[in-house]
Amino acid sequence: MMSGEAYAKTSASKPLTGKCVMVTRERSQARELVEQIEALGGEAFAFPLLKMIPPLDYKQLDEAIRTLDTYDWLIFTSVNGVRFFCERMDGLGVAVQDYAGRVAAVGPKTAAALEERGLLVEVIPSDFVAEGLLTSLQTALLAGQRVLLPRADIARKLLPEKLRKMGMDVTEVDVYQTVIDADMAPQAAERLQRGEIDAILFTSSSTVSHFVQAMSSWITPTWLDRVHIACIGPITAQTAQKLGLQVNVVAQEYTIDGLLDALLKNLGGESHDKQI
Repeated sequence: MMSGEAYAKTSASKPLTGKCVMVTRERSQARELVEQIEALGGEAFAFPLLKMIPPLDYKQLDEAIRTLDTYDWLIFTSVNGVRFFCERMDGLGVAVQDYAGRVAAVGPKTAAALEERGLLVEVIPSDFVAEGLLTSLQTALLAGQRVLLPRADIARKLLPEKLRKMGMDVTEVDVYQTVIDADMAPQAAERLQRGEIDAILFTSSSTVSHFVQAMSSWITPTWLDRVHIACIGPITAQTAQKLGLQVNVVAQEYTIDGLLDALLKNLGGESHDKQI
């Protein structure tokens, strides 16, 4: 099987040729997706809508890190959670590799980020969302165990609530804040008004809500009629629909590759995995 880069070099007709796809991921995470779109022949318009910054108050996070050995489980739901948590551990002089408890991650990229830090990830769900993680954890958890959830300030409450109902002693700590980045809203609005954007990719509920907020001055009844709205999973799609967006594409596999595959099928092409 060829890589996406090899496919881009050898294919005479690439599946996204002539298409412009808006990427709404946070600036530091957008590059990979932009490169994949370009490898498939498309133009990527990067409209980063999120900024991730440290928490205003480190007190609760620092206390959790200093008492890390008292937790039976350390559960991460994003790559960013891993990054900010480990950076704070470094700042406090605490070695993450010394943690002797069990570790779970919501998806393979989050797991990879943890393993790069020397942590063995025991549980990764097949569905890369909180619901899938809960299902995968059911047979591994014991009532009364202590669970630490390092997360974003806007993270969904489903996971901690369900874990508590299962008898877990859960501590949630904010390891970063997610704030809106609307610097490029005028350029994005101009391209939408000109009909130059064929699809918008949303990779989280927060990208959707921030998009609608950032574009509020330009919204009209028909402003996205010709644009394909693609969401990485059902939770993101539900948010988009609640905010009045017509969702055309929902990935079956809740990953960037799954999102691109679903978009290609919606635009009339085959899965890029199959083509490669």
